[in-house]
Amino acid sequence: MSRERLFVDGFMVPDTIQYAMNSGSGTVDQPLKEAASVLVLARNASDAEREGCAGFLAEQEVSKSKAICVTVSESPDSRLSLWQQHLDDEMPEEAIIVDAGSELPATSQAAASGAFPSLTLDTLPATVAPIDISATVSRHLGRLEQEDTPLLLCLHSLTGLLECWERDRVIALVTALNRQCAEMDVSSHHHMDPEAHTEETVEMFRPLYDVVYEYLPDHGWTVTASQDAEETPTFRDTVTPPGGVKKGDPEEPETIPIPYSFDQVLELISAPRRRSLLYHLKDRSETEVPLDDLVDRVYEREKAIPARTTPKSRDEVGVSLAHNHLPRLDDLGILSYETADNTVEYYANPALESVIQYVERLELG
Repeated sequence: MSRERLFVDGFMVPDTIQYAMNSGSGTVDQPLKEAASVLVLARNASDAEREGCAGFLAEQEVSKSKAICVTVSESPDSRLSLWQQHLDDEMPEEAIIVDAGSELPATSQAAASGAFPSLTLDTLPATVAPIDISATVSRHLGRLEQEDTPLLLCLHSLTGLLECWERDRVIALVTALNRQCAEMDVSSHHHMDPEAHTEETVEMFRPLYDVVYEYLPDHGWTVTASQDAEETPTFRDTVTPPGGVKKGDPEEPETIPIPYSFDQVLELISAPRRRSLLYHLKDRSETEVPLDDLVDRVYEREKAIPARTTPKSRDEVGVSLAHNHLPRLDDLGILSYETADNTVEYYANPALESVIQYVERLELG
């Protein structure tokens, strides 16, 4: 998938809010400073990547913060040395380095130097999985949150994670970390080497972040902030349906991949009643529907499916929709369930609906 880019006065301006950066100092602009989650795109181990990381931390006033750094392919010493070289005396009050797979010695010369007021090295086993990284970060954030000090998180890097695990598992980890950081008001940034991946892979990760902080060799640093950066990526995003879009349709919007794993989609359609609900919603011409009407339609559909267990009553269907299936779909951004006035607003989504339609054909014939 290609992303159209426009360069003005040497800076990239894509189809989102764009902010020019000072490529020499590594300093950041206000949109980056205020973002909860940032994707840093720069060649791994390059001067630009190192200066960009340090510049980001400095702008976040790291000396008044507590920082967690997750390192996957570099040694803890490498990250600590980078901070020492570029941050000078602006060290974090407390630093935690989580070694998530480098398989390098746990001892640290940087730690022994005394440059850090308080430093903890947490070395995970070689058999570490993404869920272990998420749990470890959650544990440290939970402890640090009690101390009422700004928190920072650096993950280096997504490229290292993608070398070890499937893309869907890494996306699930990113989604979990970004959600937790947003809830806890943690400023986080994750590194990725764009030259190590296909453009399709890079484009799949972009919408998972509030801001993309990208280094282009001929143009310096740029910041791309989504206009909807405050919203967590959900199924409401425009996506490409399987089989592609219709050719010759000038109104067809630019598409991006769904930022959810295949397992999550399977879980979504695993419940028979939730499938009946989705079958009905995808066929409606109106996007807003009263809850009572929705309960009636799902109740009627379930009674008409021979292979299904007949629902005990309409009320039983209404309770399960209101307290189980509708809240789940609301959390995913597939619909909006307003309990105050008992209405449901469905958000049409071509990719999801193509999956639902295929499953409906398999189930109903």
